[in-house]
Amino acid sequence: MVPDSALNLAAARDGANRRAAPEQPVGWVRTMTEAKIIKETAKALGLSSLLPEVYNDLLSPAARELGEGLATIAKAVKISLAPIEATVWGYEKVREWLSVRVTCILADRKATDITAPPLSVSGPLTLQMVFSSEEPDLREMYANLLASAMDVRTASGAHPSFVTLIQQLTADEAKIISYIASLGKDWPGWQGQVDAASGSEKNLWEKMTRLCTNAKIAHSEKAEIYIENLLRLRLLRHDTSAEAKYQPEGGDDYGTWGPHIITDEYEFIELTAYGRAFINACVPDNSTQP
Repeated sequence: MVPDSALNLAAARDGANRRAAPEQPVGWVRTMTEAKIIKETAKALGLSSLLPEVYNDLLSPAARELGEGLATIAKAVKISLAPIEATVWGYEKVREWLSVRVTCILADRKATDITAPPLSVSGPLTLQMVFSSEEPDLREMYANLLASAMDVRTASGAHPSFVTLIQQLTADEAKIISYIASLGKDWPGWQGQVDAASGSEKNLWEKMTRLCTNAKIAHSEKAEIYIENLLRLRLLRHDTSAEAKYQPEGGDDYGTWGPHIITDEYEFIELTAYGRAFINACVPDNSTQP
């Protein structure tokens, strides 16, 4: 049996040790490990080791879950995003290309008609051009919009919303709009019969698919998606109509019928006034194409 004096001495020593070395807060080791992992992750991403606090907050949950594996993920992300650095144009490149292209577009105008474009168009347009280095069809639309905004005769038609509209187009959709413009019609439209069988000449969406094919799009399987997006952007309009016809009494081999009304339902897609304004301001004239 241990004497009471020995127990008292051990307790006194234990208390002294606790006073000499304060107890570390719960989670202290985990927090220090997180900080190291976040620093290594930042290094793998090519970022400064002194990250803003918001980045630390974003990375902390992943650091706790993945540990040192987070830096490996970061390296893969950096490699995957590397092409962005090569494809994003700098301002100087944008200014240089726009200067040359807009000069070509405005070559047949009077110098006295050329004016500074409104910043509501030129500002966001320049920013969006940064991401269009590999999209020549979209670049052309941006350049034509800027040229329209710089000609006193057409500046009023260069709506600022056209900048963000171009941003929401794919290269194929730009080709479709350009093809519609090339048809030479003020208000082009296409009509079909509601519920017409697939493959039928009366099927509206078959006609729209052929339109996209004629526009030489790269991904014909996405034709319907492209048309839906142009409808969403209000460049095109989809509507239905009905036509009532009087059918007199008659008969055939299957029986007879009395006089009645037959209703034929149609659907159509047509260019909107907004779409016409967009074409006028943004779609390149073939004579100015490079």
